[in-house]
This record gives sequence, C-alpha cells and structure tokens, in this order.
Amino acid sequence: MYLEDIFITYMQSCIADDNKIRFKADFTNDIAKIFPYLNGKLKDAIYNKKIPAITIRKEFRIITLYNSHMAVQKALDETDAHEIIDYIKDLINKTYNEKEEIEPLYEMRSKPTAIEIYNYLPKINCKKCGEATCLAFATKLLIGQQDIKKCEPLYSDKYKDNLNVIEKHLEMMGFK
Repeated sequence: MYLEDIFITYMQSCIADDNKIRFKADFTNDIAKIFPYLNGKLKDAIYNKKIPAITIRKEFRIITLYNSHMAVQKALDETDAHEIIDYIKDLINKTYNEKEEIEPLYEMRSKPTAIEIYNYLPKINCKKCGEATCLAFATKLLIGQQDIKKCEPLYSDKYKDNLNVIEKHLEMMGFK
C-alpha cells in the first residue's frame, strides 16, 4: 500500500455553503509523483505541476490534493469527510498500483470560459432553458447550476457537432 493513512487536521463550516463543511487532512507520505497518473486517469482533473496540486470533483465536492495534504470543500458532514478520505486513499493506492498501465499526463487541462461555451450554443436566446440569454445559460452550465439537456435547440441535427464539443468540456469538468 503506497498511502497508509490520511488524518483530518482541520474542519469548519464551508464558506460557500454553510450547510456543508470543509476540511484539511494530512497524508502519511508525499503523493506528488502520483499526480501525472491521476491526471491521465481522471478526465475531470485539473493538474498544476508548478504547485504541485491536482483538483478533482466527487459529485459536488471539490477536492484538492497537494503533495502532503488535501483540502476538501462542500463535504456534507463528518461522516462524509471520512468517506471522502477512504475514497482518496483508495484512488491513490489503486492509481499507484496501476501506474504502469496509465499514460501520465503532465499538462494542465484548462476549463473553458463561458464565452467559449457560448460560442457553441445556438445563440438564439429562446429562454427554453429558463435563462434570459444563452450567455447566462453558458455561465450557469460551467458552475453546475444548469443542465445541458435544457438547451433544446442544441439537440437538433444542425448543432450536433457543437453539442459534442460542449459535452466533452462538461465531461472534462466532471459534470457528466
């Protein structure tokens, strides 16, 4: 087992959502050499080799792994925090054990901007999605407050290629 244990060192109410918690936890050893393999394995990971750190999503939770510790936002409660710790420990150890079969990725993926997503939308401001404009829809889509399926015009044959591009971006960000 590469990573023996993870210990919670800090827990507090989440700033973004006071119904959730945030916490920090320390690793028993340095995991930085696993980051390129995690980045290659997880399509929604955001890897920054300069720090080094890698940020992943587990549903609505945001987990940032550093070489010797991790920070988690939007955990439900202390029980959820321990489940996240088990998940990360298993993920690190499984990735380490499978690293010979994983193509490491050393580049940082970048999140698209709202304008980039908007450029692939129909741009007709039909309001069928519940938003006033396509740009508002794109903005909410990127923060997980909208669902791509609500853009009905995007599902016509005319926008099929655009839909594929947007879906790839959403998958990379962990929304699919």
